[in-house]
Amino acid sequence: MAEIKLRAITRAWGSFVGVDAIDLEIKDKEFMVFLGPSGCGKTTTMRMIAGLEEPTSGEIEIDNEVVTDVDARDRDVAMVFQSYALYPNMTVYENIRFPLRMRGIDKNDHDKLVRKAADMVELGEFLHRKPGALSGGQRQRAALARAIVRQPRVFLMDEPLSNLDAKLRLTMRAQLKHIQRELETTTIYVTHDQIEAMTLADRIAVMNKGKIQQLGTPDEVYNNPNHIFVASFIGSPPMNIIKGALSKGVFTGPNTQVKNLGKASHKNVVLGIRPEDIEVSAAKGANITSTLYSLEPTGDLTLVTAWAGEQLVVAKGQRNFRQALNTPISFTFLKDRIYLFDGGTGDRLRY
Repeated sequence: MAEIKLRAITRAWGSFVGVDAIDLEIKDKEFMVFLGPSGCGKTTTMRMIAGLEEPTSGEIEIDNEVVTDVDARDRDVAMVFQSYALYPNMTVYENIRFPLRMRGIDKNDHDKLVRKAADMVELGEFLHRKPGALSGGQRQRAALARAIVRQPRVFLMDEPLSNLDAKLRLTMRAQLKHIQRELETTTIYVTHDQIEAMTLADRIAVMNKGKIQQLGTPDEVYNNPNHIFVASFIGSPPMNIIKGALSKGVFTGPNTQVKNLGKASHKNVVLGIRPEDIEVSAAKGANITSTLYSLEPTGDLTLVTAWAGEQLVVAKGQRNFRQALNTPISFTFLKDRIYLFDGGTGDRLRY
């Protein structure tokens, strides 16, 4: 297995910096997720670890070996791509076997290794088929088995579930996590899907504009965000963000007032509150008093939306909550679940 260290890794194209001096240590056997929007540098960082992209500066170390200038084929890493990258003219068996042939593994061991990898992803009965005769989920599992059969030091997975429907993604997430725990292989997983990140990761590196904005466990980045970007990116629906001002511990914003937030004053403050931390009622005199904009029953809960000035605020109400649109509504915040951020820098304020 392997520990990975990135030291001031940078990738630039002329004046544009895609990855900006990242320092990161990934533990042996850890499932690390790079999470962020398109263009944040997460895939480029993974490609540099794989050896498919050359850093402009910095150093990459795998298992105490500096590999910055080592060819990709000699780094002993296996990649699983979004596009599956299976050979259409080969059977599933031959696709899985292909890395063994390329690496010169004893032919007498091929059958045992291929079938073991296929059984891990529940493809044993489909080895005779070609990729065109498989479903999307089966093709992704075949790509995963091809990576597993190599027994690499590191798995690198670049948005491997993006092409699957919601039900298949749920199933594949469970399989991925189980397989990674069983193999105990260091894994780096790139995604823009925060649900995937929260459910799969031991730790999440939340990336923005080429930097790691926050590094921590799923619980840490969700419950203790250090920046407004992290707070609003993690969560579904995302955290509500309300602009306003703080005067002697009283926050005031559009249709919003929250008292007893300490004694500090700050002219440019953003208040954050998650939808599940808002109590919904039809009574007046709460933190937000407005009119009901929309009601969205989802089965297990009801999403309740109201205006706060020009900002829509979403709360998670009881599953049976019903009320006519454009009627008065009030939201009350759970006081110990309120977050305050600097409106200029976006950094978390702690009073």
